Amino acid sequence: MARLSSIGSARLLRRELFPLGFSGEVMLHIVKTWQTFSLNSQVTHETNITAVFRDALIAAYVASGRSWFITLEDPITDTTFGTELGRNDLRFYPPNHHGQTVFFTVECKRLRVTTKAGMISLAEQYVVAGIQRFIDGQYSAGLPCGGMVGYVMDNDMDEAFTAVQTAITSKQAEMRLLQDGLRIPSSVVPNYQWSADTRHNRMDGDFAVHHALLGVMHKKQTETVK
Repeated sequence: MARLSSIGSARLLRRELFPLGFSGEVMLHIVKTWQTFSLNSQVTHETNITAVFRDALIAAYVASGRSWFITLEDPITDTTFGTELGRNDLRFYPPNHHGQTVFFTVECKRLRVTTKAGMISLAEQYVVAGIQRFIDGQYSAGLPCGGMVGYVMDNDMDEAFTAVQTAITSKQAEMRLLQDGLRIPSSVVPNYQWSADTRHNRMDGDFAVHHALLGVMHKKQTETVK
């Protein structure tokens, strides 16, 4: 269900207020924080990973003197009926929140999950239940960009990145991908190998999605001395 309900001057104002370079700061912060981050091996669900990672993101930006604000699992509601349409995984607000109308949303999805039946890629899910929600206007209506993070559960980055690229190009019509709309690496984290940008034709103007895949590393278990 689309949520591009704001029209005219409201959309233009939100785009004008969006801080130049803010999306790049956020994506770079995500990548750098993840490089020193590890998970407890029992933390395997997407929502739990995002919750503990958010704590690490907050600790890192506080330590670096930033004045952002990060919310977790923000609900998105229909403005007419008040029904919940979905939830943003992570929402980053710049120092001046502009009445909480200007923010950068990051949607998080798992990739290459090992199950009893074997490994599941989930690259298509990353596209249809992740990127597509930005394109349909469910996420970040009236804003110029958003972010996608893929947790690569088996840490096979090359295979995960190739699968995501294939899934994106196979559904380029549904995602309204612009000509030359896939860029590798991302313009905002050009030194990170597993990053990309996609550009889409949305009802409220061109929309960019910045992507970063993150390989999951587990904390080393400390042996108990008997």
